[in-house]
Amino acid sequence: MKIGIDASRYSHKYATGVEWYSYQIINGILGEALKKPDSEVFLYSPADINIPKEFEHPGKVRKIIIPFKRFWTLIRLSWEMRKNPPDVLFVPSHTLPLIRPKFSVITIHDVAFKYLKKSYPLLNYWYLNWSTKYAVKHASKIIAPSEATKNDLIKFFKCPAEKISVVHHGFKKPAKSGQSAGLSENLKFFGFDKKFPYILFVGRLESKKNLARLVEAFKIFAENKSDYRLVLAGKQGFGFEEILEKVRKLGRKLQHPQSGAEVENRVIMPGYVDEDEKKYLYENCEIFAFPSLYEGFGFPVLEAFYYGKPVVTSHVSCLPEVAGDAALYFDPFDVSEIANVLEKLANNKNLRDELVEKGKSRLEKFDLKISIKKTFDILVK
Repeated sequence: MKIGIDASRYSHKYATGVEWYSYQIINGILGEALKKPDSEVFLYSPADINIPKEFEHPGKVRKIIIPFKRFWTLIRLSWEMRKNPPDVLFVPSHTLPLIRPKFSVITIHDVAFKYLKKSYPLLNYWYLNWSTKYAVKHASKIIAPSEATKNDLIKFFKCPAEKISVVHHGFKKPAKSGQSAGLSENLKFFGFDKKFPYILFVGRLESKKNLARLVEAFKIFAENKSDYRLVLAGKQGFGFEEILEKVRKLGRKLQHPQSGAEVENRVIMPGYVDEDEKKYLYENCEIFAFPSLYEGFGFPVLEAFYYGKPVVTSHVSCLPEVAGDAALYFDPFDVSEIANVLEKLANNKNLRDELVEKGKSRLEKFDLKISIKKTFDILVK
């Protein structure tokens, strides 16, 4: 059986959740395919990709590098599908090509753009809406990472429920998982060598992550917790200027030395962090906060569970589905409630310890091997 995979999101210098999913699920499919004597995998990409040596197999795994400047999926990949169609095409994260084999599978991670239109540039919104409609109509099968995303596809796009398979993302333990992370020069620059308690967020710094309200809530929280910092780790996204302005404005509003002059300094934005830096931030934070207005899955919550950190998050979309009883929830639109939940957790060690234990148990429900096996079975059946 010839399995084609859109690997255009396989490698990325500044990988976020979708890129990590693509990397892990493609590697998993390669591993499963190598166990099957009649399976071949074709990895399509506009640029060369480096797959782990364990998956290199000239007779069974082939990289098809087909450069193209614009509309690679819609034009170049479509042309490849016309010339040399595989038995099945899998698109882990992107757009279904206009031409494809009879059986095609796509993962649709979320439809956040339907809830948060103002959080997307107009052209991006139009493209996401069009490509999702197109996938719902033409894909043979759709994989959704949560029941919440499945329900949204049915609600907004009238997708037949039988076309959708829910496959929760699986968690893979990070490399060097038994070692404590060292402190990088980048984090030293932001003062982490001085050791202070902090609340951590990890993800793209964009408006749909609701970080402006988190900053406002932290300002309230910090009135009684002056030693705490708020760390927003991630690359800039759409709406970052609003977040930055909120930090600066709060800093200008408060003038006395005990709080005013320090608020801006106490909201730390180290930019995109590599895996070692991210590990250090998780290992040393007091609380992990994930105030997003919408998520298709919410992978950072699982990372916080793995590192044994108590989680506070929004009671929207898939987040209760992922976190279960292992998190404290708040209304993401209510700044006072966010602040109160943060203070409640910071003041109660027993509650923090209880959430950490529940988080460890919750993490066991998201096994990467199971996710890979379910996905592979969808492709080959």
